[in-house]
Amino acid sequence: MLFKALSALDSVLGFQEASAHCDVPCGVYDPIPAQIAAMTVARMTDTIIDLENHEEQDHGGKRDMHYQNKITRMINEKERSAEHVKHEVRIIWGDMFKQPAFDAHPELQSLCHDIMMAASKCKQNVDQEASRVLVSKMNDFAKAFWAIKGISSKTVKYHCKPNLDIVWPEL
Repeated sequence: MLFKALSALDSVLGFQEASAHCDVPCGVYDPIPAQIAAMTVARMTDTIIDLENHEEQDHGGKRDMHYQNKITRMINEKERSAEHVKHEVRIIWGDMFKQPAFDAHPELQSLCHDIMMAASKCKQNVDQEASRVLVSKMNDFAKAFWAIKGISSKTVKYHCKPNLDIVWPEL
């Protein structure tokens, strides 16, 4: 009913056609959620490894329900966060980056693919090195992102464990 009313008005008034080049208004894309998710993957990986070492020492390798609950929650969060990295990067890669960005940063295509592969590896294993690669790749992505937006960035230590380097915009 509303469509018919608007169509009738359009035929009389001739509304100007609107179009957009992306799903949402420009300027709302941000790599920081993916960077935080990558940090979470690294933190959960470290925590899983620490828990495994602690349980082996304290309980002689026996696993109780308390351990099973903790490890399940950590693995679930690691999985969710790795998938969140992939989701956020796919949105920016597919919706925000256009040919001029790829021309200015020819490494973007392979970098985005590398992030997808690194996040998958983090999901498949409990691999501390893979989690660091994911954080590093996300930092490279953030550097390129901020450069494309014309905003300078800086590398700082993240305030939460595992206190790895993270790229922030200089606003």
